Amino acid sequence: MNRKVSYKLHIQPLFTESQRQCMLDTFDLKKYEDVKQWSVQIGQRLTDKTMPADETNPWPDEWIALFNRWIEEGCSP
Repeated sequence: MNRKVSYKLHIQPLFTESQRQCMLDTFDLKKYEDVKQWSVQIGQRLTDKTMPADETNPWPDEWIALFNRWIEEGCSP
């Protein structure tokens, strides 16, 4: 059985400080509640490879799949 994806353990470490700074006008990628609230939009932007808008663009497919799995599992903290 697979372990449930956790924001703190699996998702938060994927976001860089430059990505956080880029998005601070809208939400904070280092805050669970913000990422949970915007998770569908973030997931869509990651999937269509229009986010993140920095040197890590686009994320590897494995990271995108992990983020989308986190959403599907209910956005566990």
